[in-house]
Amino acid sequence: MKSLCLILLSGACAWAQASSSSSPAAALEELDKMIADGKSPRELAQHLFDTQGCKGCHTIGQGGKLGFTKQGEEKAQGFEGCISTLKAMSVIAKMPENQRSATQRRRAQRFEEFGCTACHKITPGKVGLTEVGAKLAHLHLGCVEVEKLVASGSASQR
Repeated sequence: MKSLCLILLSGACAWAQASSSSSPAAALEELDKMIADGKSPRELAQHLFDTQGCKGCHTIGQGGKLGFTKQGEEKAQGFEGCISTLKAMSVIAKMPENQRSATQRRRAQRFEEFGCTACHKITPGKVGLTEVGAKLAHLHLGCVEVEKLVASGSASQR
């Protein structure tokens, strides 16, 4: 299974910071309803993009890649990438917070800023999935898949 880094796709935030109006329980309930209604993977991906704060950092790009808003370009400065960040967090999670280096603390902070925690949760010693992340993983809607579906949508969606 591919990594579920539903955050900074192509180096910026894709799942992004969860909408302040949507709790994790509400997001999960809405996702379940859409699945029950038979929504396509493209519709689910577009819904995530539209409702989970992605628009603050991303634009609908081309060729399977998302673009960046001005805010997204600024936030992405110095970002190491989704997969790299997720791998780093797997190591950082094993270290007690009070023993992390300044670089590790900054990376953990960016992990939260970019919305990774909407799908990924840090538990002592490991990185796991939230209920939403687990649901998306089951549907094979990881960050790469969501980005491709959203960015390759029809021109009318842009």
